[in-house]
Amino acid sequence: RERSLSVVNMFLDEMAKEAKNIITAICDEQCKLSDKLLPKYCAILISQQLNRKKKDKNKKNAVEIEKPGKESYRKTRENLTTMDKLHMALTELSFAINYFSTVNVWEYTFAPREYLYQHLENRFARALVGMVMYNADTNEIAKPSELLVSVRAYMNVLQTIENYVHIDITRVFNNCLLQQTQAIDSHGDKTIAALYTQWYSEIFLRRVSAGNICFSMNQRAFVSLTAEGTIPFNPEEFSDINELRALAELIGPYGMKFLNETLMWHIASQVSELKKLAESNKEVLLSLRTNFDKPEIMKEQFKKLNNVENVLQRMTIIGVILSFRNLAQSCLADVLEERIPFLLSSIVDFRHHLPSGDPMKIVSEMTSAAGLPCKVDPTLTNALKMQKPESDGEEHLLVCLL
Repeated sequence: RERSLSVVNMFLDEMAKEAKNIITAICDEQCKLSDKLLPKYCAILISQQLNRKKKDKNKKNAVEIEKPGKESYRKTRENLTTMDKLHMALTELSFAINYFSTVNVWEYTFAPREYLYQHLENRFARALVGMVMYNADTNEIAKPSELLVSVRAYMNVLQTIENYVHIDITRVFNNCLLQQTQAIDSHGDKTIAALYTQWYSEIFLRRVSAGNICFSMNQRAFVSLTAEGTIPFNPEEFSDINELRALAELIGPYGMKFLNETLMWHIASQVSELKKLAESNKEVLLSLRTNFDKPEIMKEQFKKLNNVENVLQRMTIIGVILSFRNLAQSCLADVLEERIPFLLSSIVDFRHHLPSGDPMKIVSEMTSAAGLPCKVDPTLTNALKMQKPESDGEEHLLVCLL
């Protein structure tokens, strides 16, 4: 009896695994095809067109670039492509999986479709993180817009499975994509939200603080100040509106909240360091504060200040983080306005018509989570509260001296 049950279990598992492998192969192929449609591949065609106009002598040697869509042209239906074979194999396997909704062995009931569900869910979750292409050694990561294109291509293929098997593929999407908005998934692995939060906060913004990159208000992006190639990535390609909107679509409000909290934690750390600097210069700062109307004394006392450059550097870091955070929040609001306009307008209405302020901070948190600006930022307030010391008297003096 035990043996027969294990054989049935193994057989159904192998069938689902084989179907999953075929679907993965189709997904990978579709990702490659959708990748060819990305704007970056237009440059080759533009340069080729310019060379034609120049009437090069080596016209005959010019290699004709294969344009996307050429793979769909057929001379005859008899020549089966790899994709045709994969689709035929998938059709046969799907028919077998779908033939019986349940298989009864002894007093146990097996559901073949649930095996396929499980395999597809695990595979999709692994594929999502894999497509981020994060390399800790070289600090490389996929552009959010390119990742979004690949994810959509993957989802389009998975949706076609509903034509073969009676399964609700939306369940797979909800389970996998919602997990990617948290810090870790159900298996304890890093998610898209965690990887991008780590990359933006620890690699991207550190480069900005080092002086290689600065924030441009006109372009609404971070731009490079050094020659191309001196830093491993192009900041404009990761911090402009299109990229951050794509990031907001991928990780959603939960993921953006996680990114926001991480950034605010970094600001709170800088504030605590600034307080330590104020503590070390306490006597001089008190003297400066009481003699602000006496230029000579101010001049003398200013020379006694220690680590002035350090203060400026830390203030710059805080400014950089806030600039990036405001940019990310505005991109989240843009995405939500497109996706859930009615709900967003309700949040704006709540914020506007709330009587007697917001004593419980509920509306502020909701507004901040939707990417809308608040008078008092709840995330930053919480981060600063976490680092608040026990004695308030000394704290007030240090803040005044800062």
